[in-house]
Amino acid sequence: MTEPPPQALPVEGWRPTLAVRAGAIALLLLGEKILLNFLVDFDAAQAAHGLGAAVREAQHWGFRFLVTMGAALALFGYVRQDARLAPISRAVRAAPLRLRWLLLHAALLLPLAPLSYSLFGGRGLELPLALIVVLWLLFAAGAVLAAFAALAPWALWRRAAAALGMLWLYAAIAAITAAAAMQWSQQLWEPTARLTFELVQRVLSPLVPSLQGDPRTLILSTDRFAVEVSAICSGLEGVGLMLAFVGAWLLYFRREYVFPRSLLLIPAGALLIFGLNVLRIAALVLIGHYGSREVAVYGFHSQAGWFAFNLAAGGVVLVSRRSPWLNRAAVPAAAGSRNPTAAYLLPFLAILAAGIVARAVSSGFETFYALRLAAAAWMLRRYWPQFAALDWRISLRGPLAGVAVFALWMLAARLLTAPGSMPAPLADMTPAWRLLWLAGRAATAVVAAPIAEELAYRGYLMRRLQQADFEAVRFAAVGARAWLLSALAFGIAHGTLWLPGIAAGLIYGALLIRTGRIGEAVAAHATTNALLAASVLLGGQWQLW
Repeated sequence: MTEPPPQALPVEGWRPTLAVRAGAIALLLLGEKILLNFLVDFDAAQAAHGLGAAVREAQHWGFRFLVTMGAALALFGYVRQDARLAPISRAVRAAPLRLRWLLLHAALLLPLAPLSYSLFGGRGLELPLALIVVLWLLFAAGAVLAAFAALAPWALWRRAAAALGMLWLYAAIAAITAAAAMQWSQQLWEPTARLTFELVQRVLSPLVPSLQGDPRTLILSTDRFAVEVSAICSGLEGVGLMLAFVGAWLLYFRREYVFPRSLLLIPAGALLIFGLNVLRIAALVLIGHYGSREVAVYGFHSQAGWFAFNLAAGGVVLVSRRSPWLNRAAVPAAAGSRNPTAAYLLPFLAILAAGIVARAVSSGFETFYALRLAAAAWMLRRYWPQFAALDWRISLRGPLAGVAVFALWMLAARLLTAPGSMPAPLADMTPAWRLLWLAGRAATAVVAAPIAEELAYRGYLMRRLQQADFEAVRFAAVGARAWLLSALAFGIAHGTLWLPGIAAGLIYGALLIRTGRIGEAVAAHATTNALLAASVLLGGQWQLW
């Protein structure tokens, strides 16, 4: 007897859509894969031969293929916006989450721990590698199927898969091409590094008379300082980031841009970031030769790359949004006009810019951290009247949510970071200067950062993803897509701790959508940061800072 197709019934309360449930499954499986990786002996994997080497390569490229195909499928489906998916999504909203399948998923996941630990031999289960691999695949496949069944009935997943049609083929082609491009791109490192070396040498020759260049080793040296233009300094990494950023920007805001001419932004952004990388290396040599070697190596070198990327990305966005030739909704800047986007973003951007400057002029330790606090305070004071319409009230819900995020953050930090101690430069300060530095660091974390980040990520980005006129969007009207994407951006900004960062973004965003009060989100964020600061100052958990 076949299962009848589910009907789109009225739903009481919030029920996730098809896209949200698929995204939740992707995040769940990705998180579980990361945890299982901690159990794998990668040293033994690198030394494996025969079947072990084949398993290692299959895992390496297979995972890349699956991730890329999933991303391509999501992007293609979003761009096409097939009308056949709409009734399926409505039916999914009416489907409850099924706990028994989630429990089965957890049960099937447990055997993967000893199996992962036993891969590549030498420890764990004394079983043939072929049998371990077969068992791993069987349990993993069962766990994946159970996860899908927990989020929605199989009949709905089958209908959704059928509705995508040829997109499966296009996504597979894109995934194969991307995986192959990862391999082919490695061949570009050496010629790109050589081109960068030659361009930097041309820029510096009139400025540094003692400059010497060795084309064989790609080393630029003066009588005081030397730099090797290695593969990672070639600029390809920045070009890749810029291509991804501009492509994603044009995809999301495709209705505002004029195609195909707006596609010129892609090569323009790539050339811009490559040129800025050349200037970055030239500036590094100049600082090391004429200024401080320590500042060049430990400060400028580590921060200039991100500064160049932010400058290039911001420049592309600013120019393209003000150009009627590229953007249908372009509005030239008018003197004295009110700019709500600047009001919401500049406090956060001021913290980032001050941090880049403070680290760039340091020698490994951000001595002038208080610049972040001063920059945020200046911007908040300037734009504070524009936030009068926001609801800044708080209740107990904000701090309680902050405590929950803190617990998740500490758990993730134990898994993803190593214990740390007080930085030596801080320990070497006089007690008075150390106290001032700690006060500035704590005030930034507990006061300035929560306000600036909530204004930027939830006040602006979450609503801007919902509608161009973001100030007209009530927080309660924010949809699941904007909520998820803003949380994803928030998590990625936290580097190694991106996974708890995403969870924090989801919790803060949900709290704001539920209450309509940005004060609740700020209170939650401040509570989390205050507890983290206490863990550092009272518990010695310096890796959290």
